[in-house]
Amino acid sequence: MTQGKPTSIRPIRLTNTLSGKKELLETREPGRLTMYSCGPTVYGLIHIGNLRAALVSDMVFRYFKRVGYDVTYVRNYTDVDDKIIKRANEEKIPSEEVARKYIQEVEKDYAVSGMLEPTYKTTVTDHIPEIIALIERILSNGKGYAVDGEVFFSIESFPGYGKLSHKPIEDLVAGMRVDVREKKRNPLDFSLWKPAKPGEPSWDSPWGKGRPGWHIECSAMSSKWLGDQIDVHHGGEDLVFPHHENEIAQSEAASGKAPFVRYWLHHAFINMAKEKMSKSLGNIITAREFLTKYSGELARFLFLSIHYRSPIEFGDEALEQALVSLHRLYEAKARAWELAKTGRARADLRAEGAWGSFLASCEKTRQEIDECYANDFNTAGALGAVFSLIREFNRVLQEPLAAATPAAALGAQQLISVIEEELGSVMGVGRLEPSKALADIERVRAEKLAAATGGTRISEAEILAGIQARADARKAKDFARADEIRKELEARGVLIKDGPAGTTWQFK
Repeated sequence: MTQGKPTSIRPIRLTNTLSGKKELLETREPGRLTMYSCGPTVYGLIHIGNLRAALVSDMVFRYFKRVGYDVTYVRNYTDVDDKIIKRANEEKIPSEEVARKYIQEVEKDYAVSGMLEPTYKTTVTDHIPEIIALIERILSNGKGYAVDGEVFFSIESFPGYGKLSHKPIEDLVAGMRVDVREKKRNPLDFSLWKPAKPGEPSWDSPWGKGRPGWHIECSAMSSKWLGDQIDVHHGGEDLVFPHHENEIAQSEAASGKAPFVRYWLHHAFINMAKEKMSKSLGNIITAREFLTKYSGELARFLFLSIHYRSPIEFGDEALEQALVSLHRLYEAKARAWELAKTGRARADLRAEGAWGSFLASCEKTRQEIDECYANDFNTAGALGAVFSLIREFNRVLQEPLAAATPAAALGAQQLISVIEEELGSVMGVGRLEPSKALADIERVRAEKLAAATGGTRISEAEILAGIQARADARKAKDFARADEIRKELEARGVLIKDGPAGTTWQFK
């Protein structure tokens, strides 16, 4: 196929795990991009670490589409696995019923999170013929061997083994717990096909009844829908070895073509108290818990506002920071919303002065945001550019006669456009109606405050009464009492702010 980077699509740089460097994206076919992302194993509700994985993949997909690529995007479900079988035995239902049930539950979480539909959603059990055919290709190329109904990949037949994790074979053997069995020629050889066990799902194969090994599944699904070589493969950093290392070995061994993947993207973990979140450690928060308690909007903001290759320290501080930032975003959008309605914007207007400068800043911000996305998906930088624009917008509004003019309405419309289009189209945030979004944020903050104070939540009537009492004290020049009231409100989790429009309040 023709290699190249289409001149009509802006340059994008990606940090490629394979090289360990930031590289210019050049797809195998100009204007077309193939992308695969490892989805969850469906034996229970996904946790927020799984949700971050899906949101990162969704963000990457959105940006590739936005800049003009014709994207074919595959996201899989692993629906046959030891953990699924264990859950089936616990629930006393067939394993396929467990997988089907939890795929539906994951889809609900994805929908609440506002994720776009991939081109193909695949499951392992729908690709058994392709898996068997791929194993046969590996065997015919002398890269694997069968023993007692089990098929292994021979890593010694593949000289490039370890190139993704950048470790020699001896270090890989020393650095992990490997399933050492007499049937294996090398401790790192891995199963392509496992013989059937009583009570487990199995399929007929040339080696007897059995089921696929974990790694071969993704190779078969990606080659079925994307071909033997693909442009971008995404997953968590915990999948670099052995899963993705083994994908490379078996895919290139089967096809004889290299590289199997041009660009490997790996996102970092979500940590709880400095430890990786995982079901085995028992320190998880399910996506369902988070989305029910908070919202899909907050999930997107929290998990995408930090660079995908940086770990997230999940806790009250991270949540509060995300809530405060999201509040600032929608507070500015609410002001712009009202301003856009009060003035008559004219697209042909040549605004001068402060609004003329602001309109120029809007265009500059659009360019800055796109540069951030194109630089290895620097979403934190993109948000920083938007908040700088919001600060300028608020400054302009403080100037005399700044509001209710055609220039003001046009500036407001442009700010809304930057938020909704530049952030919304890629990160999927900022597109809600502002009063609804602000009310939801205040609800969440009020509930957090109530939980922190043992459920003694201050009512809105009490807050307004306190603000009025403070205003009365200031009018009577009793500034000591006014300050006392402010501190009393603050002790109950309410911050008050004096401004040109009067006194406003919000929860801490």
